[in-house]
Amino acid sequence: MSKIKNIIFDLGGVLLNINPLLSLLELERLSGIPSDELILKLGSAKIFEKFDTGSLDPAQFGRELCRIMNSETSDAEIERIWNLLILDFPWPRVKLLQQLRKNYRVYLLSNTNVMHIRKYTREFFENNGFPMADLFDQVFYSCDIGIHKPDEGIYTHVLHSADLLPAETLFIDDSLANIKAAIKLGIAGIQIRDGHEVTEYFENGILREG
Repeated sequence: MSKIKNIIFDLGGVLLNINPLLSLLELERLSGIPSDELILKLGSAKIFEKFDTGSLDPAQFGRELCRIMNSETSDAEIERIWNLLILDFPWPRVKLLQQLRKNYRVYLLSNTNVMHIRKYTREFFENNGFPMADLFDQVFYSCDIGIHKPDEGIYTHVLHSADLLPAETLFIDDSLANIKAAIKLGIAGIQIRDGHEVTEYFENGILREG
């Protein structure tokens, strides 16, 4: 870790608190389809993957979601339901990122979509008085790149775009699959497990050893 000059953070589940179950339960209520069956239907259609890689725009996402649920729902209601899973960005994590930028180059790499981006960037600004993007040297969203984690291409895109050396770069995510994909490229990885807080791995804006 002493070689690390660059830190890439995942967003949801690491910096931003999320709860996908909140959206799922509302979709279950709306459609009348049991959640386990709904998960299978949505997974088979790869609707979230398509939205997160930009191959569906918000209107197309809403129409496809309504088709799968066999339910007519307004675009505004779809956005409300889909954004229920977005919770808060705690201040200690904001402060951590501000401290880290004194010692490292700091990046964001998130599997996300335009609907969620609108929600959390707006709320972050309302709560903190400055743009969320100001916490990072550069922000990378899967919906802009057209690839999402754990596809190797999204990591190489970040490395090339930001001119980063893998051996000098740390990636922090809550998904083991995403961490393993980064490690294959020579990037160091830390998985944030349930019950742990990202701030535990740092002290005074520096990575803890060990």
